[in-house]
Amino acid sequence: LLNNTYPLIHNSVCAKDGRVAFWEGNYGIIGTIDQGEHAAVFYTFNWPSIQWHELQYCARQQKSNGQIHHDFNQGVQSFTPGSSGNNRHLLPWDDKNHADYWWFPNTDTWFDLNCMFIFKAYELMLATGDLDSTKKYWPAIKKTADRLISQCGSGSKLPSDQTHSTYDRCTGPGSGCAYTPEYNGGLAIATYQAISEIAKFCGQTADATTFYENYKSAKTQYKQKWGNSSSYGVSASVSGSGRFPESHIAGYSWANYLCLEPTMDQDWISATCKKMRDKQTSIRANGEWIFYCVDHYGGAEIAINMPDAAMTIHKQDYDYYYKQVPNQVFWQSLQEGDGNKHHDSYMTAPVVWHSYFQFCGYMIDNANKRLWIRPRVPTEMKGEIKNALLLNPKALGTLNYKENGSGDPTQTITVSYDAPVSIKELMLKNNTGSETPSVVVNGALASNVKAEGSGLEKNIRVTFDAPVEIGPTGMTITVYKLPVGNRSVFVRANQLSNALLTTALVRGKPVFFSVASQGPVAIEALTLNGAKIGIVYRNDLGAGKHSFTWNGATRDGNTLGNKTILLRLVTPSGSQTQRAVVSE
Repeated sequence: LLNNTYPLIHNSVCAKDGRVAFWEGNYGIIGTIDQGEHAAVFYTFNWPSIQWHELQYCARQQKSNGQIHHDFNQGVQSFTPGSSGNNRHLLPWDDKNHADYWWFPNTDTWFDLNCMFIFKAYELMLATGDLDSTKKYWPAIKKTADRLISQCGSGSKLPSDQTHSTYDRCTGPGSGCAYTPEYNGGLAIATYQAISEIAKFCGQTADATTFYENYKSAKTQYKQKWGNSSSYGVSASVSGSGRFPESHIAGYSWANYLCLEPTMDQDWISATCKKMRDKQTSIRANGEWIFYCVDHYGGAEIAINMPDAAMTIHKQDYDYYYKQVPNQVFWQSLQEGDGNKHHDSYMTAPVVWHSYFQFCGYMIDNANKRLWIRPRVPTEMKGEIKNALLLNPKALGTLNYKENGSGDPTQTITVSYDAPVSIKELMLKNNTGSETPSVVVNGALASNVKAEGSGLEKNIRVTFDAPVEIGPTGMTITVYKLPVGNRSVFVRANQLSNALLTTALVRGKPVFFSVASQGPVAIEALTLNGAKIGIVYRNDLGAGKHSFTWNGATRDGNTLGNKTILLRLVTPSGSQTQRAVVSE
């Protein structure tokens, strides 16, 4: 990931008037909205001011009908390296009618450009929680939203089969373009949800309701249109060519990354991903535009909890570029005339950040004070994520995650930020198999826990009575399939185990644990190296689940300080040790 930030920084073009666009190597386009938005996550969650400027530029150049331009220069008709005649200048702020994108200079029939403009606005809303800026751009967002509807057929919420997308190679209207309506249609389903959420944030209740209904209608219509097609998984419009094989699942991947509701039913997306999976003999089997496939197909596999398949395509991508044609990674030649057939090396690196967010299951929604942690962990990582970087413009975060197989708890999560981040809701994945899971947060049993969603997207929503802050000392979250604490559990003795059910030691908060058999029980505090610090609890107990409230010290009166330690539960039938965060 660190290596992959190089193309992002290297290709930045900063104008005196505050705009930032991207000089995409030897590819003569500046400020493209379709390719650029695929790579925007790194900037949006580090330096959102850059993306706000780009959104402003898109909005000010928006056509009168709401259509978004493809790029923001004067239109390169040809490219000759070293020629002084190539025009790569950013156009004035308010030039609404320039002829951009030389393959198809009239963008009035383009659909995905409008979707990417709205995705950019939504991503900025999540990252910053900036209501004033979001409201400022709402009129332009609504104008583009209405443009999407106008591009659909009568009575339909799906784009016309004659709309274009970034996949289409055209020299002008009517020039025999290969249409990809299934790609645009999948994006539409996710985009309607994003519009609904932006409208809700801005207080536009009627628009929020309308576009959520559009989402539901489009999802139904999509499956009616393509659900029985033998070609799904390969673009129906170019069946047999294999140029855009993942176009059916792009919308699903985008929705999952943005933590929206799924755009496809479980049977649809599982079958489509399998068709793609069966093609993975090499990176070139994925069609012409490799970076889209890495992002869309890889993201969809992560979303359906097939992270190993996603790792396969990312590894193929890395081997193909960094090992076979490394000169294409950093020079980023894209012109077919120079003998280069290795399309998209200029974009495959940045889009890795989308998959990184999805592997961690991470999204910070600073608009609604909501934190998403739904990891999908590759097999080789053995159910554990250690010290993963969490991007957030308000603070830099770290995630530690442990999935406990068939045990209980099923997940142990620690999230910290280097500055306070306020949240009102946690969104976790529900791998408990229970409709009544329990969640313990910083040693306290969460009272408002709700299982929701279905199929591949079962979630657990934890709502706090008041906003809580996550700072350097972190928040520890433990997910259980069985009730804990003051919620009764009736189990047979032979079902009990020696288990620490708490991963935080907080003054004045309960510590939950269970023991398998009657006898003397102790809970010891150890350093991370295993040296004994002291005993925090001792008693004779019967088999079952128990708890005690910690007074902030060991039994001999020593304080522990705010740090990470090991807690060891010692019982007559064995012991159990796990990490715990101490907060005195």
